[in-house]
Amino acid sequence: MAVHMTRSNEIQSSSAARLLDMLLPRPSSTFLLRSADAPGSILVVDRAVPPTEGRKAVLSTERGLRLATLGTRFDSSRVWGVVTWVIQDPV
Repeated sequence: MAVHMTRSNEIQSSSAARLLDMLLPRPSSTFLLRSADAPGSILVVDRAVPPTEGRKAVLSTERGLRLATLGTRFDSSRVWGVVTWVIQDPV
């Protein structure tokens, strides 16, 4: 699953800032990514969270960033960041 990056510190309205304060306890290591496979979804990815089995994570690959669920034998050196929230458009 391909993702496109927007830095969390590039969003600048007061209501967005309050929401970001709640969702992003570490703004310097957290990014908002759009999922190419799930239009309307925004992934909140924290690069400071340690990767663990079963978590969704963004992996760095030779073809770019990819979303995956970490299995038992994941390569931690390929983990770009761990998904902490998924924000979806209402249906």
